[in-house]
Amino acid sequence: MASWEEQLRDELAGRDLAVASVPGKGRGLFAARSFFPGEVVISQEPYASTPNKISVGSNCDNCFASRNLRKCSVCRVAWYCGSACQREEWKLHQLECRAIAALTEDRKKMLTPTIRLMVRLVLRRKLQDDKMANLVQLILPSFELDLKEITHTFSKFACNAHTICDPELRPLGTGLYPVLSIINHSCVPNAVLIFEGQTAYVRALQPISKNEEDSEEDALLEGYRCNDQKCDGFLLPNAVDNSEVGSMYKTIEELERKLYHPLSITLLHTRETLLKIYMELQDWQTALMYCRLTIPVYERIYPPFHPMIGLQFYTCGKLEWLLEYTEDALMSLTRAADILRITHGTKSEFMKELLGKLEEVRAEASFRLSAGDEQ
Repeated sequence: MASWEEQLRDELAGRDLAVASVPGKGRGLFAARSFFPGEVVISQEPYASTPNKISVGSNCDNCFASRNLRKCSVCRVAWYCGSACQREEWKLHQLECRAIAALTEDRKKMLTPTIRLMVRLVLRRKLQDDKMANLVQLILPSFELDLKEITHTFSKFACNAHTICDPELRPLGTGLYPVLSIINHSCVPNAVLIFEGQTAYVRALQPISKNEEDSEEDALLEGYRCNDQKCDGFLLPNAVDNSEVGSMYKTIEELERKLYHPLSITLLHTRETLLKIYMELQDWQTALMYCRLTIPVYERIYPPFHPMIGLQFYTCGKLEWLLEYTEDALMSLTRAADILRITHGTKSEFMKELLGKLEEVRAEASFRLSAGDEQ
């Protein structure tokens, strides 16, 4: 019988990829052929996953959709968007369901997403003795239900589990993707991780040559000490009163403008916070000003086709359209589409919505231009 490492090599060979040791990083994923920008390098379904919010009904447990959700009538913890998703998950959930249903209400409140992910991992490995179950061994060693091994496995989640995000990179849940966990972090990545539902897609951001290591950019660098100079800076705390805190942050920004270079990461973080504050206050004009100020820094920090740049242009375009700056909106949404069609593909609902908005703005701009010519 082939070893887990041999099974992993066979699994990757069929996808034109290879795994090899990287000094100081452990295993790494390498291209066995060239990939062009926007091409899917690898995709994978999660071995185990769970939504971020338990018992709230924000997302379907199976596909992570957020519409037409109904609670499992037995455990009253799992949520599904329809009978198809419930049937698809039933083999795994029926075991989880019995265990959760037996808990008291107080115990159910203690059921965190991480605990639930652990339970699902154990159940999945007991149910499924196949190739993917064996590949999980490369990341999380075999364990029985004892405190020492459970504690060890919990610690491994922080480095090997992935945050599942929506198309605008907002966190929805957590999943374990055995093959994707081999990809190393880089602050200057050549690939980006994007999700459609629970399915993870790693797309090339730039041409990847044969034998080049694939690297993705982590949203949070937990467990890493990053040496890239682009990662210097600090995060400021959250606040409750947005109008008051907006005034405080504006004062901070004025001081930072005197102290720092316009492309400073510190100044960028402050302006990102101000953008969020004024969006929540629905002060669209001020929000647009700060959105525009962040883009030149994003273009210096990230590769040309990084989703963060595309999403910022998308935000900018939506604000400009709302404020009836149609020509500006057309330029911003065009830039957003050019970038996000590479990182997100063209078939997702998110991209269909963006391309639909772009066509509406383009039609409005044409109408205004023709109306101006007639005058």
